[in-house]
Amino acid sequence: MSEPASSADTPRFDPARRRSVTFALALISATAALEGTVVSTAMPTIVGDLQGLSLYSWVFSVFLLTSTVTMPLYGRLADIHGRRRILLLATSLFLIGGLACAFARSMPQLVAARGLQGLGAGGLLPVAIAVVADLYSLRERARIQALFSAIWGTASLIGPLLGAFLTLSFGWRSIFIVIVPLGLVSLVLEATQMRESRASRPDPFDWLGGATLTVGVTALLLATLHEAGSGGHLQRRLLLLAVGAVLLAAFARQQARRKHPLVPLTLLTHRETAAPYLAGALVGTTIFGVDTFVPLFVQGARGGTAAAAGAVVTPIMFFWATSASLGTRALVRYGFRATARVGTILITVGCGALLAAALAEAPVVWISAACALIGMGLGPLATSQMLAVQHAAPETERGVASSLVPFFRALGGALGVGTLGGLLSSGLARHLGAAADVAGRLLAGHEIALPPGVTPLAVRHAIAGSLLPVFGVMLVLAIVNVVIAGRFPGRADDPAEQAPRPAA
Repeated sequence: MSEPASSADTPRFDPARRRSVTFALALISATAALEGTVVSTAMPTIVGDLQGLSLYSWVFSVFLLTSTVTMPLYGRLADIHGRRRILLLATSLFLIGGLACAFARSMPQLVAARGLQGLGAGGLLPVAIAVVADLYSLRERARIQALFSAIWGTASLIGPLLGAFLTLSFGWRSIFIVIVPLGLVSLVLEATQMRESRASRPDPFDWLGGATLTVGVTALLLATLHEAGSGGHLQRRLLLLAVGAVLLAAFARQQARRKHPLVPLTLLTHRETAAPYLAGALVGTTIFGVDTFVPLFVQGARGGTAAAAGAVVTPIMFFWATSASLGTRALVRYGFRATARVGTILITVGCGALLAAALAEAPVVWISAACALIGMGLGPLATSQMLAVQHAAPETERGVASSLVPFFRALGGALGVGTLGGLLSSGLARHLGAAADVAGRLLAGHEIALPPGVTPLAVRHAIAGSLLPVFGVMLVLAIVNVVIAGRFPGRADDPAEQAPRPAA
């Protein structure tokens, strides 16, 4: 947020203060991106120190869970109580959670601390992008959005390398401690440089709706986090999916009846905002799917090393960061719809190239090139999604409207990968029968006795054959997204968008 405007026509912002606030937002966004990826290379050392291998995946999962479910809540709270207050709260929780991770003495403590850290992280990006919308006109906002994309992508790329360096040099606890000084700088700037106006009688916060949405989304995410299997595992997944669906249906009905809803349903029913949200959910499946299944294909089907498997998807983040700046220029000149179409077409070509490379058993470099094409499409698409929503949504709903963009992307990614994972499991069961579980154990480096008639080559072929339908579904979703991009708003011709709006 910013200082209140001195007039309706020409809002005045202190340039120095605005630069300080922008720096604080960029810094805390980079810190959150680092913390999302820096843990991966340190986890083997952490498990060796704290034990608790059975909780290994929950160090990642609980962070994803708590950060995702809280995004809409933060967005609405920022609309009601002001950006500054809520951003200070989110930053504080994020830093406290990081310190708790650094001083954890057991894996359950670390999982709980990561959950607390995720509670803070859930508010950082949604509120930050709402503040940017308040501070900058559409043309300026496009450039700032590209800057944030570049910062986020760069931080995500260097996170694993930084984690490995810090773990080897100073111990694994340093990966959590290193964020404290960065976060404190951002916290001080937020507290001293941000100014905001506040309605004299703010709308009440819909606590019942917030609880219903949180529990419903949590149930859906927990269903995707459960390992696929038979018997009890499958029954728990189906039960969680049913609970989540019922609660979200109740949430939608409740929101339609409330005078001050948590999520105004008009955001989900009007084409100008619904199309970017739906596109975000589908592209989330692409992002999570490539990050999950392409390394598996390289390592499991092609016999590559873990390092090669991780390196093959690196072009996605690099080209996402670099294409975002090109996307902003196109957006200002050609509008939201045309820019989104270019992004979705590039993603579709990339997904098609990925499937073709897998079918033709092309060298890994071609798979990496396909990932680069997908990354080139993500920059224009992600930028047009966010700015289209901010342009179409009423100013009083801009916080929650902005928060739903990363929310649907994360939710769609988690649910999509869970569904694609079930497709993969079905394929392995079809190819290997009762011996399907040996694939994961071989990938983990375990020395096991293979069942009669099953060879390592057969396992690799089974993984390759099982991943082809996964890549095919990703291609279909990308094609659907091209159609959805045609429903985006056109050009931002409203003169009111050429200047920053006063704080609500």
